[in-house]
Amino acid sequence: NAGAETPRSNSLHRDYLSYEDFIYFMLSEEDKSNEVSVRYWFTCVDVDGDGKLNNMEMRSFYAVQLHRMQFMGHEIVPFEDMLCQ
Repeated sequence: NAGAETPRSNSLHRDYLSYEDFIYFMLSEEDKSNEVSVRYWFTCVDVDGDGKLNNMEMRSFYAVQLHRMQFMGHEIVPFEDMLCQ
């Protein structure tokens, strides 16, 4: 159901998580392989809420992952290479 509202879509302008938001987050964190979880994480990255990921949004979240890759000693994949995949 592509048009369904998610708990996050109801809480975009709040500074807290409700119990329902928290449960939705925990379930999406636990199993990232289902459509509901993928939709949840997409809305987390879609900072401006326009339904598309722009370069700024992707670079912002890539920077966090880059730091994790460096810290864990993993091979660094340049942002530009990641975009081509």
